Amino acid sequence: MRRRWLGWILVIAVVVVGLLGWGARTRQPARSHARVSLARGKRAQPRPIKNTKVAASAGHLTRSQAETQIDQLIAAHHIMGTLLFTTNGPAGVHVRTYGYADLAHRQKNTVNEAYPLASLQKPLTGALIQLLINDGRLTMQTKLSQYYPQVPHADQITVRQLLDHRSGIQMVETTPKRVLASETDQIDFTLRHLVSTGNHQYCYTNANFTLLAGIVRAASGQSYQTYLRQNILQPLRLKHSYAYDDIPGNAINPASYRLAGSQTANTVISKPLQSSELGCGSLYMSVGDYYRFMQALQSGKLLGAVGLQNLTSNFTPRYSAGVYYQPDGRIRVGGNDNGFHTYYMGTRDARTALVLFENQGSFGLDDQVAEQIQRILLRLQA
Repeated sequence: MRRRWLGWILVIAVVVVGLLGWGARTRQPARSHARVSLARGKRAQPRPIKNTKVAASAGHLTRSQAETQIDQLIAAHHIMGTLLFTTNGPAGVHVRTYGYADLAHRQKNTVNEAYPLASLQKPLTGALIQLLINDGRLTMQTKLSQYYPQVPHADQITVRQLLDHRSGIQMVETTPKRVLASETDQIDFTLRHLVSTGNHQYCYTNANFTLLAGIVRAASGQSYQTYLRQNILQPLRLKHSYAYDDIPGNAINPASYRLAGSQTANTVISKPLQSSELGCGSLYMSVGDYYRFMQALQSGKLLGAVGLQNLTSNFTPRYSAGVYYQPDGRIRVGGNDNGFHTYYMGTRDARTALVLFENQGSFGLDDQVAEQIQRILLRLQA
């Protein structure tokens, strides 16, 4: 009898232990499932994050980091000049200066200093042409023969072709023996030296824009400089923009320099050459004034939306009216004259842009420097 009771006690004990073990096993997965539910809940309703300053993420730069990289590029290439950049349109403009306007007198380059624009003047001439079109005094199909019938093939050359360097006109850069005193003299000099081929493939030449400056004079009844002043410089309040021969005595007039080995040497500025470049290299301007012009141009503020589309051939990716329109939506302009190098690059809306004016550097190499600066700006945090 006692043995039977002992057997039943052993069976009951085994069952109890088994039940306890099963209960322990079933409770463990329940805790695991609770953690998953909690994790899902956090993703659905995240906790508020404290408003703390976050360092630049990979691939992005703070403004301080960007400026350090830009300064290193400028120093490595021995560039002297003035740089404007922005990643937020007019509200985000910053200007940095490098080196000397006058090395002999230790006069540094400044923020508002006016430099020769060289070919960066061409977009201004193009804008004047479109303003005359807006007023009904010209069209893109107006023939050169209406104003300069003495040019061979002039009856086959349109305003549009002059703007896009597809006129068939060619002209080697020729320096006059003396300063050309008047706009009429400047245009006549071009008329005497150009060659008109009748071939309308793209061929870059300053002569196209000097002829366009002459058309501005004829169609407006004013001098080129007067029409420019009344329709662009004054309305946009560009206060640091001058004709090459009308720079105020109290304004900094930079010298140009070149590197000779490891030494800086002066470059002679040819006033006769500048006098021959009406409409395409006769204007001085500060980086700030040039950015304001380009922002007004590209935004449609200056010409209106329809006028801008007409001038740019609806932003077709090619050279048009002084500007290279690129397939990726960016634009660029470059100039090189008398040892000065000028660059404008940026997005078409001018929200991200740079203006680099140099009085010492290398045009071909520094074009690449400007491209590198543009890439830095595109990584800059807003």
